[in-house]
Amino acid sequence: MLKKKKLKFNFLFYDYETFGLNPKKDRIAQFACIRTDINLNIIHKPVVLYCKLPSDYLPDPKSIIIHHINPYMVNLKGFQENTFANYIHDIFLHPNTCIVGYNNLSFDDEFSKFLFYRNFYDPYSWFWKNNNSRWDILNLVRACYVLRPNGIFWPKMNKIPIFNLEKIAKLNHILSNKVHDALSDVYTTISITKLIKNKQPLLFKYFFKYRCKKELIKIINLSKIQILIHISNLYKNKDNNINCITPLFWHPQNKNILVTFNLIKNVNYFLHIFKKKNQLYQKYIFSYIQFINLNKVPLLLPFNFLKQTDFNRLKFNNLFYINNFILLQKNFLKIKKIIENFIFYFTTKYIETNIYNVDKQLYHNFFSNEDLLKFKKIHNKKFNFLNKISFKDKRANILLFKYKARNFPMELNIIEQKTWNIYQKNIFNQKFLQNYIYKIQKLLEKNSCNKKNLTLKKLLKYVKSHFNIKT
Repeated sequence: MLKKKKLKFNFLFYDYETFGLNPKKDRIAQFACIRTDINLNIIHKPVVLYCKLPSDYLPDPKSIIIHHINPYMVNLKGFQENTFANYIHDIFLHPNTCIVGYNNLSFDDEFSKFLFYRNFYDPYSWFWKNNNSRWDILNLVRACYVLRPNGIFWPKMNKIPIFNLEKIAKLNHILSNKVHDALSDVYTTISITKLIKNKQPLLFKYFFKYRCKKELIKIINLSKIQILIHISNLYKNKDNNINCITPLFWHPQNKNILVTFNLIKNVNYFLHIFKKKNQLYQKYIFSYIQFINLNKVPLLLPFNFLKQTDFNRLKFNNLFYINNFILLQKNFLKIKKIIENFIFYFTTKYIETNIYNVDKQLYHNFFSNEDLLKFKKIHNKKFNFLNKISFKDKRANILLFKYKARNFPMELNIIEQKTWNIYQKNIFNQKFLQNYIYKIQKLLEKNSCNKKNLTLKKLLKYVKSHFNIKT
């Protein structure tokens, strides 16, 4: 592992290969990272880690035929999840680090948060503590295509841009050793970052600066009504991932979220909908709202950032947005009040925490500072499960039992063993296992590729062995 020492500003490029696409329930198979200096020169040896499967989880069969990492491989090469989480948390927390990947904000970072949540690390402090930050090269690639596309070859299908990592790399003659291998994807991401930095240095510098919340807030001025450019995958590739918004107010429950009006929607029709008392119409109003999380490094620009030549190239109807914005200005206070009322009314209802849903409840609430301090005790080498530790947050108490069962099963007492056995029997019931094996068999029938079939057969063997299923 990397030795702890004071570092100058550095990038940590990282990537996961996972056993599924849902960070709330799926697990990480492989982690890889490379640390570079601010000029993207590699300054440390790459790190590659694998994570063992917990006893209460099975991979999504579709995922393993993409990266070919099977349960036997991770259980042989990997660490238990508590140790795996510890290594990654330690790597992330090196000072002055910008943690970056390709689509990491929407994918890898979410897996990191849930990994830390399950293993009693603060799910959020890793990307701001110690003067740290995060960024996403996929967002930079989108911005580059929209604003300054020259000097880079862009893969397209039916004239619509494709922002796939491998396809962009191939078209720009960036060699990749393997597809869907975490370390290979990290090297590719570094190369694409260098490509943009070299071809469009001013664009790189601008978005690197505005990855920080304190800089973004300077663009967002709620003291005046304004129109902003927003580049995001929320909008379709055929529309060049670009839209206009008007900031309204900060979300009442999360001050990191900016509530905005989506200016592609007709303001007149919005006002017409409001007159309807039907609840269906009320919910439809939310299609006019865009929530922008400043912790997810959104791409926001002043409207005058784009010139008429840019509008023409992008076939962007700026006159429509301007006219719609003028109408919104005239009705601003009324529209703002309508949206404030609906957001308050349609808040997420409380869901009772239990052993079956606790792993998914990261966003249920923030942990108190008191509970976060207790988390540190669990990572103390002298920590003994016999010493009673109780948290204010019910989630943490249930998570501690699952943490113990997954990582220290020999420490379970008789009652805990029975509880864990009942839990596993319920989630891996006969119907579930029959459907799971059926999925594997169907994939085996569809795939003629020997490598894919071999991976699926290993998964099938693992399932039958793990649950003592006779063939």
